[in-house]
Amino acid sequence: MNDPESEPADEDTVLRECPPTLGAGGAAAEHPVADVEDTVIGLIQPHAPAHDRSVLSSPAPTAPLPSHDVPPEPEPRRAPTTWAAHIRGTDVTIPLDRPAIIGRHPSMARIDEVPQPRRVQIPATHRDVSGRHARIEQLGDTLVVTDLGSTNGIDVHWSQGPVRRLRPGETSVVLPDAVVAIGDAVVVEFVAVATL
Repeated sequence: MNDPESEPADEDTVLRECPPTLGAGGAAAEHPVADVEDTVIGLIQPHAPAHDRSVLSSPAPTAPLPSHDVPPEPEPRRAPTTWAAHIRGTDVTIPLDRPAIIGRHPSMARIDEVPQPRRVQIPATHRDVSGRHARIEQLGDTLVVTDLGSTNGIDVHWSQGPVRRLRPGETSVVLPDAVVAIGDAVVVEFVAVATL
């Protein structure tokens, strides 16, 4: 009859040390290779004692719930600021609830535009302003200026930094504190409109 201590039980893991592998010249090799049959790994059997099953059936720990059960209320959405374009030195203020076309002859484009833009006519004496010079509009919270292929361009004067000249057909986002020069004498600035 075999000694029970000499034979491993089914649930035990037995690791036996492998004898060193001899390399060239009878010296032990640096990385001995273990014999796979020397490693016996036992699995937990379904007939394990009750105290062993408690480890298997215990629920995973969960994070404690916060002390308040009511989720925080979302911040109210604020309506975007409504802007208008004011032509400096005049009493002309153009609401930007729809796009504005500025020029000496701001006729409508050949393609129907939706929404229909406002047309702001600059006196014909301003020869440096093209017929359809600029488009100014508000998109959400953003102010956008587009050069409509003008001859003399549009200069955007930032509150800080150098002046930016728009190329014909170029669009630029501008900040509300910027000033837009159309030609030499027409200067547009932006003002917030009080909403009811």
